[in-house]
Amino acid sequence: MTAKNFYTTSEAAELLAVSPDTVLRWVKAGKVRSHRTPGGHCRIPRESLASLLPRTDGSPKVKAGSEQQAVYQYCWNFGVDRDTISEGCRNCVSYRSRARRCYQLRQVPEQFERLNLFCPMACAECEYYRLMKERGTGVLVVSRNRRLTEGLKHGSETGQLTLRFAGSEYDCAAVIDKFRPDYVVVDCSFGTSHTREICQHLINDDRVPFTRIILTSKTSRVTDCRDGEIFGWISKPFSTQLLKDMIDGAAKV
Repeated sequence: MTAKNFYTTSEAAELLAVSPDTVLRWVKAGKVRSHRTPGGHCRIPRESLASLLPRTDGSPKVKAGSEQQAVYQYCWNFGVDRDTISEGCRNCVSYRSRARRCYQLRQVPEQFERLNLFCPMACAECEYYRLMKERGTGVLVVSRNRRLTEGLKHGSETGQLTLRFAGSEYDCAAVIDKFRPDYVVVDCSFGTSHTREICQHLINDDRVPFTRIILTSKTSRVTDCRDGEIFGWISKPFSTQLLKDMIDGAAKV
């Protein structure tokens, strides 16, 4: 999709990584400015979309081809410019801890109920909450194994898991800049030393302070590849469903 002056609701939904129905709700609520064509079709100006993306150059984030991906947004910069974060948000525990799922902080035990959460809105009424629920759990797979990644791409947008892929440490850092994963799967076939380096960089990356690392290999003998706390291990090759089952099973323990 190339940059242009006006977008259909479907094109806008693709740019913002939401459903067309969500875009229509925003239009009706006045959150997104739009125009009607003589035939009655909705068209959304580029500058109206730009206001919903964390950019400052006045244009939406677009990418050639059909795999355009919207830049990740935290709750405090959802629908606003990065430089206009409110004082209330800056004092919120979600902002201070860089929580990727602000709504999960409402689930803390009662003895911690005095945590300073700024947002007074019920999560079920929040557009950001609905957006993050639609995206599901984010997983970044770091591997040079084309057979593995191609097989996973067929199920990369299941509504339960959202997968992105990187073939090198450099690609991994670039993807994280736009996509804050909940989990990172690292292929041990990079070699012991290189795998340890990738894991260490992920552990020290301030952009993903609570991301959980999963190692993958053909055997479970991955002790030498560990560097710091590793969330788990999954046998290679694996499917999207097996990965989901592994994450769900570990989360229930």
